[in-house]
Amino acid sequence: MSLSWLLVAAAVAAISAAAVVVVQTAVRDVAVDTGSHSARLRAAVIAADTVTRDWRARAPADRFEADALNRRYAERCARIGITFADTEARPFWKPGVLADGGGWFEMHKLPVCSLQNVRGERERFRPFQTAPP
Repeated sequence: MSLSWLLVAAAVAAISAAAVVVVQTAVRDVAVDTGSHSARLRAAVIAADTVTRDWRARAPADRFEADALNRRYAERCARIGITFADTEARPFWKPGVLADGGGWFEMHKLPVCSLQNVRGERERFRPFQTAPP
């Protein structure tokens, strides 16, 4: 009877150790993914989209208020490039034009704050190297 209990205890210990290894591997993989370039770039794109949506929701009363809003949101767009500098994403600001009947005038529905993935472009178009590294 004691031998069977010893085998059961050893099996439970082995299963527990395997579960710990699986959990540690999963946590490490998730931690690496959230700190990666693509995850940070996605966060920068979401921040730029938030600036765009906030900007389009504004309804300035006159051109002076529209100019002030354009300056404020241009600064917010530029701060995205500073906050996510490790992604090398370059923010671009397209100022809004106030329409005659009120509201923003947009011809092509272009995003207001957009990002250019400088690192991704550089990695995608890396020159061919003939010499081994």
